Amino acid sequence: MLKIFFVACTTLALILLIVNACGPSKKHPDEEKKPIAESFRTYDLANPAQKIKLAKSLKEISGLSYYKDNQLICVNDEEGKIFIYDLGKEDIIKKTDFGKSGDYEGVEFVGNEVFAMKSNGKIKAFNINGNGEREIDCRNDDVVEYEGLGYDSPSNCLLLATKEHIKAKDEVKVIYSYDLTNKQLAIRFTITKEMITLPDDRTGFRPSGIAVHPLSSDIYIIASQGKKLLILTNKGIKKDLIVLNEKLFIQPEGICFTPSGDLYISSEGEDKKGYILKFISN
Repeated sequence: MLKIFFVACTTLALILLIVNACGPSKKHPDEEKKPIAESFRTYDLANPAQKIKLAKSLKEISGLSYYKDNQLICVNDEEGKIFIYDLGKEDIIKKTDFGKSGDYEGVEFVGNEVFAMKSNGKIKAFNINGNGEREIDCRNDDVVEYEGLGYDSPSNCLLLATKEHIKAKDEVKVIYSYDLTNKQLAIRFTITKEMITLPDDRTGFRPSGIAVHPLSSDIYIIASQGKKLLILTNKGIKKDLIVLNEKLFIQPEGICFTPSGDLYISSEGEDKKGYILKFISN
């Protein structure tokens, strides 16, 4: 009897040992502490943390990009120049001529290159240190006008927002992507009427700027005509639609983020001067 009891206990111990070995292993303490990336951040768009009035040379500010700590790159839609703006000094610290005058509607800084886009889809890419330049042709017969340039790091693509598209209905907008690796232009996704319709049935929405959140990879599309901010996942699924205060956002044209997630939106039209608003995530 004692022998049977001993065999049973031994068998049970072996079973428990096997189950424990096959079960989920404990996480390393450092793994437990590892922060989970935020999938969505909110901003109080009624209360900017900072408002900066710009010089007359940036009255027609149409594009905005993060450059480096406390500095942004701006473009004026009538001149072939970029302006490096220091947020601490609240002043332009450098101007660089890159081309002839034209309708420039977007600017983006990637790696060591500046990409400046005309409304027709022609993009001038040049090294910030002046060591070379190239042309990228994103013209498309279906696109009447582009207005907004961003950069999607996960796919290494420039994002081009269309203001008007021949084949799309008035309520539908198209976002293109230009693959910097494969040098190909393709439709990334479309913005449907349902995405931009308000409870009172207002559907006005013409993109004027586009940017990708550095932490979540969500895509933010601002519309000057319609005064809205549409937030999508990186795959184009709607996350939020925010109505902008018309008095605060007179003519929003540019949008960008710092690496930590601070949001900057530029606008034309206050006392004949452009301005930049800063928003900190909640």
